[in-house]
Amino acid sequence: MTDVEWAKALCLGCDREKWFVEGNDSTANAERRAAKQTCLLCPIRSGCLDSAMAEEAGRGESGRYGIRGGLSGKQRYALSQRLPGARPKQQRAA
Repeated sequence: MTDVEWAKALCLGCDREKWFVEGNDSTANAERRAAKQTCLLCPIRSGCLDSAMAEEAGRGESGRYGIRGGLSGKQRYALSQRLPGARPKQQRAA
């Protein structure tokens, strides 16, 4: 994605920690839900998810962090397992 596209991200200017919360208490879970809600409304959500999937290719579940493209690391790992061989457009061979 271009810098112009990234500039449209709804998370810009937000507290970055909101997308990378650790722990499983009610406060952490609420923060993750709020981050995912922001992502759902974001105009570049699919591009952000594509970028995360490309960066994380080949990593296991424990190598994926934070909310990106509206999905948690665990959800992105599960997606990568359901779509073996599928890659974001920028990673496909011409």
